[in-house]
Amino acid sequence: MAEIDDLDRIAIRGINVLGHHGVDKAERQVGQRLVIDVDLYQNLEPAIANDDIRKTINYEAVCTLVERVAGQEEFLLLESLASEIANRILETFKPEAVTVRVRKMNIPISTRVGSVEVEIKRSRRG
Repeated sequence: MAEIDDLDRIAIRGINVLGHHGVDKAERQVGQRLVIDVDLYQNLEPAIANDDIRKTINYEAVCTLVERVAGQEEFLLLESLASEIANRILETFKPEAVTVRVRKMNIPISTRVGSVEVEIKRSRRG
């Protein structure tokens, strides 16, 4: 497999989802807005050579998967949510590697924080 620096990247930014995630039960009941970014790493030359969507990763389908996992499933930890999204993307779309960032914008803690973000990187490497 090529090193990630040798691969092309498809970047999907700002997938907004109402999710029911958090350690606090009230967070899971009420839900909150999450902002999710996905980076897909793949050799895109076959798609480019023939201008063929079938030889690339359909980013609309990736967004649908992300919305389904983040919007319909429930996790205590953002780490678990991000990992599940990354693993499902690897399984479904077969990129060489994926990075998933999940941001929670309204943090129910006493410290003033704009957001909390978790970033998970996964690859098809053994």
